[in-house]
Amino acid sequence: MKRLPRPVDSQTEDAAFDTWKEAARQLSRRQASIRNAGRDELRHALIDLDALFHKAPGSVGKAYRNLTEKRIETAREIFTEAIGDGRILWSLTDQTPELAAVTLGGLIREIDRVLAERRSQWPIAPSHWHLEKLGCWFIPRQGVSALRTARRGQAYSKRGMLFHRILPDVIQGYPVHVVDNRTLHSKAADARKWRMGACLFEALEPVPEFSVIDDEKRFIVIGIKASSAEGTISTQITDALRENCIAIVWPELTVPPDLREKIVRLVRDRDVMDELEAPELLIPGTWHETNGQGIVNRARIYDGYGEERLVYDKIAPYGDDDWGTENIIAGRRICVLATEGALIGIAVCLDFCDVGSSPFGSLDVDVMLVPSMGNDRTMQGHQTTATQVEVKFGTRSFVVQHPTGASSKDGRLGTILPLLKEPNSVPAASLGQKTVWKGYDWPV
Repeated sequence: MKRLPRPVDSQTEDAAFDTWKEAARQLSRRQASIRNAGRDELRHALIDLDALFHKAPGSVGKAYRNLTEKRIETAREIFTEAIGDGRILWSLTDQTPELAAVTLGGLIREIDRVLAERRSQWPIAPSHWHLEKLGCWFIPRQGVSALRTARRGQAYSKRGMLFHRILPDVIQGYPVHVVDNRTLHSKAADARKWRMGACLFEALEPVPEFSVIDDEKRFIVIGIKASSAEGTISTQITDALRENCIAIVWPELTVPPDLREKIVRLVRDRDVMDELEAPELLIPGTWHETNGQGIVNRARIYDGYGEERLVYDKIAPYGDDDWGTENIIAGRRICVLATEGALIGIAVCLDFCDVGSSPFGSLDVDVMLVPSMGNDRTMQGHQTTATQVEVKFGTRSFVVQHPTGASSKDGRLGTILPLLKEPNSVPAASLGQKTVWKGYDWPV
């Protein structure tokens, strides 16, 4: 009987697998020449192995997803003696995609474990996290990361390494900037005790200023109408401290500089006045500011003692038929805060909800904090991106959104996406917050 030709896609997959295996063999030969591997050699080896796995054809990734944790751990133990002796000895010969996934998965886990186990002898200080020549950040996992349960069915991106995180130092052309912001917050290490504070305002209206550039209508926000804003922030800070919130977030373009300074002053004064624990960070919304090159939509991020830790400029300008296009220059970097409990990414509104081009879909962090202004469709975009990063990395997203246009008829002051494990499980219209302040738990 004449054999039928194999499907074209199967032949293509086989060719891709063979090409990838040859790259693996070349890497294994280079690593086999290493003697007495210490911290830096093992870090570099782990980075190279991680990059190799991410370049694997789909058959390897699918095989890894089907591996049980027991099988990965059994494979890890095979390498214990060699790695313990400072040797990185492994090979891929005629393995199937499944055996390749097992071999690499076990080797990566063992190097990951040894680096974590020897942190007291081989500390990795924040000043050593950025490995510019290798094009990445290499960051020890702690806090929230430790609660991510590794299990069968998860992709490599979600459980490949248990004790470290590798972030690219450039995503879609944007440099990734990581800031160490550990404050020894007592509840930071256990996400089951986390609370996030969402701060909104009653009857707040942004005051726009319009211009025309190249026959196109542009706008910036130059003020707000909100008679009760000053009294509101005092209540918000008091409640957030009482509930021991990890982070406190206000929406996009609702906190002008004078109001922001009052928020910061309240936090600084609180550190002197009482013994309530400071949050890990605050994001007092965003504002249109001039940075010397033009106008930016800027979020200033503070630690719980009122010290500015970083600034993040919105990447994607907003536009609609009514107000026109946001008259800003685009931000040029992605920012991550490494706190005591988590890696936290910062985005502003369209940066995160622009499903088609958001760089944050490739950022492996524990939490995304997003000040926003928009409608239910905007929130639906946030929910879609939040679902993608949760499935890929286990990231939880916290979006605090002020409504655009007329006030909501259902009494909402804003809409909050509250760290859901399944962000698309709730309709945007059901995510409304009707009070100026509310704390949200971390759903386990």
